[in-house]
Amino acid sequence: MPDVELVDPLPYAGWWPWVALAIVVAVVGWYVWVLRSTRGPAGSPRPDLRPTVTAAPAPNARRDPYAAVRGVALARFDDVQRRYDAGELDLRGANLEIRFALREFATARTGVDTSAMTAAQARGDRRTRPLAALLENTSVPSFAPTTRARLARSLDQARKRVTRW
Repeated sequence: MPDVELVDPLPYAGWWPWVALAIVVAVVGWYVWVLRSTRGPAGSPRPDLRPTVTAAPAPNARRDPYAAVRGVALARFDDVQRRYDAGELDLRGANLEIRFALREFATARTGVDTSAMTAAQARGDRRTRPLAALLENTSVPSFAPTTRARLARSLDQARKRVTRW
Protein backbone atom coordinates (compact mmCIF):
# COMPACT_ATOMS: atom_id res chain seq x y z
CA MET A 1 0.00 0.00 0.00
CA PRO A 2 1.17 3.50 -0.73
CA ASP A 3 2.10 5.98 1.92
CA VAL A 4 -1.26 7.74 1.64
CA GLU A 5 -3.45 7.68 4.66
CA LEU A 6 -6.98 6.27 4.08
CA VAL A 7 -9.84 8.47 5.18
CA ASP A 8 -13.26 7.15 6.09
CA PRO A 9 -16.11 8.27 3.80
CA LEU A 10 -18.21 11.17 4.98
CA PRO A 11 -21.73 10.31 6.10
CA TYR A 12 -24.58 11.78 4.11
CA ALA A 13 -26.53 14.68 5.49
CA GLY A 14 -29.30 13.94 7.95
CA TRP A 15 -31.95 15.71 5.90
CA TRP A 16 -31.77 13.30 2.90
CA PRO A 17 -34.12 10.68 4.44
CA TRP A 18 -36.66 13.47 4.97
CA VAL A 19 -36.39 14.49 1.31
CA ALA A 20 -36.92 10.87 0.21
CA LEU A 21 -39.95 10.57 2.51
CA ALA A 22 -41.40 13.84 1.16
CA ILE A 23 -41.01 12.60 -2.42
CA VAL A 24 -42.78 9.32 -1.61
CA VAL A 25 -45.61 11.17 0.15
CA ALA A 26 -45.96 13.58 -2.79
CA VAL A 27 -46.18 10.74 -5.33
CA VAL A 28 -48.73 8.83 -3.26
CA GLY A 29 -50.72 12.03 -2.73
CA TRP A 30 -50.70 12.75 -6.46
CA TYR A 31 -52.03 9.26 -7.24
CA VAL A 32 -54.78 9.64 -4.65
CA TRP A 33 -55.72 13.06 -6.05
CA VAL A 34 -55.86 11.75 -9.65
CA LEU A 35 -57.99 8.76 -8.71
CA ARG A 36 -60.40 10.82 -6.61
CA SER A 37 -60.75 13.62 -9.15
CA THR A 38 -61.44 11.29 -12.08
CA ARG A 39 -63.95 9.05 -10.33
CA GLY A 40 -67.47 9.83 -9.24
CA PRO A 41 -68.57 9.78 -5.61
CA ALA A 42 -68.45 6.36 -3.99
CA GLY A 43 -72.21 6.09 -3.47
CA SER A 44 -73.29 7.34 -6.89
CA PRO A 45 -74.77 4.77 -9.25
CA ARG A 46 -72.81 4.03 -12.38
CA PRO A 47 -74.56 4.78 -15.65
CA ASP A 48 -75.71 1.78 -17.64
CA LEU A 49 -73.68 1.90 -20.85
CA ARG A 50 -75.27 -1.13 -22.45
CA PRO A 51 -77.55 -0.50 -25.41
CA THR A 52 -81.20 -0.21 -24.47
CA VAL A 53 -82.58 -1.59 -27.69
CA THR A 54 -84.28 -4.86 -28.34
CA ALA A 55 -84.89 -6.18 -31.79
CA ALA A 56 -88.22 -7.57 -32.85
CA PRO A 57 -87.96 -10.37 -35.37
CA ALA A 58 -88.50 -9.21 -38.89
CA PRO A 59 -91.49 -10.65 -40.78
CA ASN A 60 -89.23 -12.12 -43.48
CA ALA A 61 -86.76 -13.65 -41.00
CA ARG A 62 -86.82 -17.05 -42.68
CA ARG A 63 -85.52 -15.73 -45.98
CA ASP A 64 -83.23 -13.04 -44.59
CA PRO A 65 -80.16 -14.31 -42.69
CA TYR A 66 -79.41 -10.74 -41.55
CA ALA A 67 -82.88 -10.00 -40.17
CA ALA A 68 -81.78 -10.03 -36.53
CA VAL A 69 -78.83 -7.71 -37.16
CA ARG A 70 -81.03 -5.47 -39.29
CA GLY A 71 -83.63 -5.35 -36.51
CA VAL A 72 -81.02 -4.37 -33.93
CA ALA A 73 -79.70 -1.58 -36.16
CA LEU A 74 -83.19 -0.22 -36.85
CA ALA A 75 -84.01 -0.38 -33.14
CA ARG A 76 -80.82 1.56 -32.37
CA PHE A 77 -81.85 4.23 -34.86
CA ASP A 78 -85.21 4.50 -33.07
CA ASP A 79 -83.36 4.76 -29.76
CA VAL A 80 -81.15 7.55 -31.15
CA GLN A 81 -84.26 9.44 -32.28
CA ARG A 82 -85.89 8.99 -28.87
CA ARG A 83 -82.78 10.13 -26.99
CA TYR A 84 -82.31 13.13 -29.32
CA ASP A 85 -85.94 14.18 -28.84
CA ALA A 86 -85.55 13.81 -25.06
CA GLY A 87 -82.47 16.05 -25.10
CA GLU A 88 -80.05 13.32 -24.01
CA LEU A 89 -78.07 13.65 -27.26
CA ASP A 90 -77.08 16.65 -29.31
CA LEU A 91 -76.78 16.53 -33.11
CA ARG A 92 -73.13 15.52 -32.97
CA GLY A 93 -73.72 12.72 -30.47
CA ALA A 94 -76.71 11.43 -32.41
CA ASN A 95 -74.72 11.25 -35.64
CA LEU A 96 -71.89 9.47 -33.85
CA GLU A 97 -74.40 6.92 -32.55
CA ILE A 98 -75.77 6.47 -36.08
CA ARG A 99 -72.25 5.92 -37.41
CA PHE A 100 -71.59 3.35 -34.68
CA ALA A 101 -74.79 1.43 -35.46
CA LEU A 102 -74.05 1.54 -39.20
CA ARG A 103 -70.52 0.27 -38.70
CA GLU A 104 -71.75 -2.50 -36.42
CA PHE A 105 -74.36 -3.55 -38.97
CA ALA A 106 -71.86 -3.42 -41.83
CA THR A 107 -69.38 -5.55 -39.89
CA ALA A 108 -72.02 -8.19 -39.21
CA ARG A 109 -73.30 -8.01 -42.78
CA THR A 110 -69.97 -8.21 -44.59
CA GLY A 111 -67.58 -9.82 -42.13
CA VAL A 112 -65.16 -6.92 -42.66
CA ASP A 113 -64.13 -4.93 -39.58
CA THR A 114 -65.53 -1.47 -40.27
CA SER A 115 -65.05 -0.03 -36.78
CA ALA A 116 -62.31 2.36 -37.91
CA MET A 117 -62.93 2.43 -41.65
CA THR A 118 -63.00 5.76 -43.46
CA ALA A 119 -65.39 6.54 -46.29
CA ALA A 120 -62.56 6.26 -48.81
CA GLN A 121 -61.58 2.84 -47.48
CA ALA A 122 -65.20 1.70 -47.56
CA ARG A 123 -65.53 2.88 -51.15
CA GLY A 124 -62.38 0.91 -52.07
CA ASP A 125 -63.80 -2.43 -50.93
CA ARG A 126 -66.76 -3.71 -52.93
CA ARG A 127 -68.23 -5.42 -49.85
CA THR A 128 -68.43 -2.18 -47.87
CA ARG A 129 -69.15 0.23 -50.72
CA PRO A 130 -72.80 0.82 -49.61
CA LEU A 131 -71.46 2.15 -46.30
CA ALA A 132 -69.23 4.83 -47.88
CA ALA A 133 -71.90 7.41 -48.72
CA LEU A 134 -73.43 7.19 -45.26
CA LEU A 135 -70.07 7.65 -43.58
CA GLU A 136 -69.51 10.77 -45.67
CA ASN A 137 -72.99 12.16 -44.95
CA THR A 138 -72.70 11.67 -41.19
CA SER A 139 -69.09 12.82 -40.86
CA VAL A 140 -69.84 16.53 -41.27
CA PRO A 141 -72.48 16.66 -38.49
CA SER A 142 -70.24 14.48 -36.32
CA PHE A 143 -67.00 16.41 -36.62
CA ALA A 144 -67.63 19.91 -38.01
CA PRO A 145 -67.74 22.84 -35.57
CA THR A 146 -71.07 23.98 -37.04
CA THR A 147 -73.50 22.32 -39.40
CA ARG A 148 -76.92 22.79 -40.92
CA ALA A 149 -77.55 19.06 -41.08
CA ARG A 150 -80.78 17.61 -39.81
CA LEU A 151 -80.96 14.43 -37.80
CA ALA A 152 -84.11 13.31 -39.58
CA ARG A 153 -82.24 13.16 -42.89
CA SER A 154 -79.35 11.17 -41.43
CA LEU A 155 -81.72 8.72 -39.76
CA ASP A 156 -83.81 8.36 -42.90
CA GLN A 157 -80.76 7.57 -45.04
CA ALA A 158 -79.41 5.12 -42.47
CA ARG A 159 -82.75 3.31 -42.16
CA LYS A 160 -83.07 3.03 -45.93
CA ARG A 161 -79.55 1.66 -46.30
CA VAL A 162 -79.98 -0.90 -43.52
CA THR A 163 -83.37 -2.00 -44.83
CA ARG A 164 -82.24 -2.44 -48.43
CA TRP A 165 -78.74 -3.84 -47.87
